[in-house]
This record gives sequence, C-alpha cells and structure tokens, in this order.
Amino acid sequence: MANVFAKKPVVLTRGKGALVWDVNGKEYVDCTSGYGVALLGHCHAKIVEAAREQVGKLITCHAGYYNDKRAEFLQKLTNITPKGLNKAFLSNSGAESVECAIKLARKHTGKPEIIAMMGAFHGKTMGALSVTWDKKYREPFQPLVPEIKHVPPDNLEKAREAVSEKTAAILVEPIRGEGGIRVPPDGFLKGLREICDEKNILLLFDEVQTGFGRTGKLFACEHWGVVPDVICLAKPLAGGLPLGATIAREEVMSSFKIGDH
Repeated sequence: MANVFAKKPVVLTRGKGALVWDVNGKEYVDCTSGYGVALLGHCHAKIVEAAREQVGKLITCHAGYYNDKRAEFLQKLTNITPKGLNKAFLSNSGAESVECAIKLARKHTGKPEIIAMMGAFHGKTMGALSVTWDKKYREPFQPLVPEIKHVPPDNLEKAREAVSEKTAAILVEPIRGEGGIRVPPDGFLKGLREICDEKNILLLFDEVQTGFGRTGKLFACEHWGVVPDVICLAKPLAGGLPLGATIAREEVMSSFKIGDH
C-alpha cells in the first residue's frame, strides 16, 4: 500500500464488538473503531447477516436502475434526518459527501464561494481538502479549489463579514472533530442559520464524525435545534462498509440534473 497511513506494528485478523485480535491471537480493546466507523462494534451479527444475504442476491446496482433495498434504505435514512432533509445522494466516504455538498451549493446558488472554519477538517480529496484548514494537508497540493474562505470558529461577526455577493454557502462541523472536539457556544449555529437565511445562502453541516448518536442525539445539530440545508454523513452509516450520504432539502438537491454529479 501507499505509505500514507501511520502504521502500528500489529497485524489484525479478527474483530468482535469492541475487541480485535492479531495474527498471534493477542486480544486488544479497539479504542479507534476504525477511525469512527465501527459504531456498533466489529462484526455485529445483524450487519453480518444483512451483508451476507444481500451479497448472495445482488452486489452492485448502478443508480441508473431502481433497487428495492436501496429504496428501503433511503426511506429509512430520510425518515431520521432533520426535518426537511429528504433527498439524498449516496457515495463511498465522508470526503465524497462533502464534495457533493460543495458542488451542490455552487449549482443551486450559481455562486462559487464557500466559507469554512479555521480548524475544520472535511477530508482530503481536492474539494474537501480545500475547505479543510490545516496547512500541512493543503500546501503540498496547491493550487486547490478556488473561492474558499476560512473564518475564525464560533465568531458570528467574522462569519457575517466574510459573506460576499459571491458566497454560495457556509460549511461547518456542528462539533469540530480534528480541531479538538470543540463544542460551539450556544447561539453560534443558530446565528449561522440566521446569517444564511438573511443572505440567501446555504448552510452545510458536516456530521461525518458527529452523526448517528455519538453526541447523545441522533445528529449533533439537534442539540441546538438548527436544521441545515445540506447534511454530510458517512463513517458509522454502514457499520463498517464504505458509505457516505449527502442529504438536502428537495429544492436544493433538485438543482442537480442528470450527469451533474
């Protein structure tokens, strides 16, 4: 493999629940959960059963065709996401879910600029990397996607000042992950919602790390009662299998036409 991951001197061969075993049978408690992926633990019986059953029926089905299980999944997913977020694009990862959100914001508004937060982490593909803050990730790959601004987190005044006639959206993690597990002050997310409504731009939430119960509510934004226009999900979404989702209000997602993404 490419030398892009910091390796531990352990060869893992098996997992169950919170435990993993190496090639010599030594047992470990997995405190990483696959970097936040194995929310229900390793090899959860229901996930294994569902995957085994589906693999025996149909492994791949292009979105150019309808599929019964995908339809069932999308119905369940849009039933639990914050109210009004009811149209989804499925992908393979969190970075891809953010890429979709960036393109969607530009397509829907006809404007290029995305405002993100200092300290943010959104992924390492070119668009997601462009809205990620840490220079150690960005600098080797510049020039990146243009028209990206970073503003100080938790500062509504700076966010408002950054909005221009070119701004399409503000992108934020409701609770910053790699930035230090930073919980925003009360009123910050609500204030961003008000700015976006006032300026007629979109509010994008990256809940790749915070989604699906990790903060005590199904989605972190629910702690503050704020609903974005687009939410990005991945990591624990498929219990260990690669899956991302970008879910938006129908009028926003419908900006995409056939072939756009």
